[in-house]
Amino acid sequence: MKIRTKIALQFTLIIALILAAFAAYFYYIDQQNRKDEFQARLRDRALTTANLLIKVAPINKKLLKIIDKETLSSLYAEKVLMFNADNKVVYASYEADSLVYYKYNAELLKSIRQEKYVATTNDSLEVVGVMYTNEEKGDFVVIASAEDYLGKSQLQKLRKSLIYSVLFGILITIVLGFVFAGQSLKPIASINKEIGSITAYNLRKQLNEGNRQDEIAQLAINFNQMLQRLEQSFDLQRSFVSNASHELRTPLAGLKSELQVALETERTPDEYRRTLQSALTDTQRLIQLTNGLLQLAQSENKERGLSMQPLRLDELIFETQEEIQAQHPDYQVLVDFDEIPDQEQSVMVVGSVPLLKTIFGNLIDNACKYSANKRAEVRIGFDEKNCVVRVIDTGIGIPDEEIKRIFEPLYRAKNATSFRGYGIGLSVCRRIVDVHRGSIELKSKLGAGSTFEVTLPHV
Repeated sequence: MKIRTKIALQFTLIIALILAAFAAYFYYIDQQNRKDEFQARLRDRALTTANLLIKVAPINKKLLKIIDKETLSSLYAEKVLMFNADNKVVYASYEADSLVYYKYNAELLKSIRQEKYVATTNDSLEVVGVMYTNEEKGDFVVIASAEDYLGKSQLQKLRKSLIYSVLFGILITIVLGFVFAGQSLKPIASINKEIGSITAYNLRKQLNEGNRQDEIAQLAINFNQMLQRLEQSFDLQRSFVSNASHELRTPLAGLKSELQVALETERTPDEYRRTLQSALTDTQRLIQLTNGLLQLAQSENKERGLSMQPLRLDELIFETQEEIQAQHPDYQVLVDFDEIPDQEQSVMVVGSVPLLKTIFGNLIDNACKYSANKRAEVRIGFDEKNCVVRVIDTGIGIPDEEIKRIFEPLYRAKNATSFRGYGIGLSVCRRIVDVHRGSIELKSKLGAGSTFEVTLPHV
């Protein structure tokens, strides 16, 4: 079901329920008012009859019946009965062979004597009973009954009018609901049409953002921002493929050339040995580059099924320090605290030991590699929410205009091209930090050194 149809039907259902509720309420109120008014008329008639019969001495029952007949012609099936204290009929507004045959309900008479006034319904008749007291002649029960034929006829007409009105209102609501839903969803239909024309080759195309205020405009704005992020991702991917191809092609081309030259003429064993040694060096470069690319790809997928555990960050950094110095005896790595922690919690984080070692291993290795004195300083700090680790060097530094790109895969600063590397380590570090819900920032000054600051949340 289309959203337009769903909105129109839901709108119609709501309006229909409201109209039906109001119609039922008004019908109920009118019915109650009619009933109360008719019962009041019957009560007045009962009391009037009793007054005429008891207080007006000269009047007799035949004359009273004539009066009743003439004055109550507007009431359908009207009857008035009057009972004395012994429940004997002393007056009836209609003729019968004997007073014995006048029918009445003994329970009704008892109820009237107790409550003084009773209004009830008997089949289609409205029945009202009242107590009438005269000091000289005693207590009497007067019962008046009649059918409200005119009132019921008016209620029937009102019921039909309300039903037709509700049905007509529902019909109008359906039509207007589809019209208004169509108008409301028209901008979304336009957005869908524009989205359908966007492909991977025209991500720069932007949706119409309208007034930039309502929800639909906000949807278009968010979609445009998503397109920008997708375009950046595609550009980064294209750059990555291009740079990776270039980095792989260089050692492969060198390896191919060396082998071709070696096969052109007969050579001495020492010459073959030197050729093979050069080929081995190029092969090692290929392995290092391939491992770096594999590490980068794995860092993009580590978040799924990643094993995280609480750990002491200072102990992990000390272990990393030992491993690096074992691999590079000429490196100098100094680890110290900004402030000695009083509690273990101050240096506790949740993370993956191998991945966190990759971060600090790459940062420390870069700090030593790009510094003339092969020295790196690692400072460990903390606050209430985070652990902060700074890796500081006095190396070549990074130009200001290149700092924002230094974390891109395979990107290398211009002044770093003379050093061994492929521009993969820092991009791996940033991805791993993102997986750990942390952040990594760089402060650098060309020719004076760099400071990488890694922030990780506490347990």
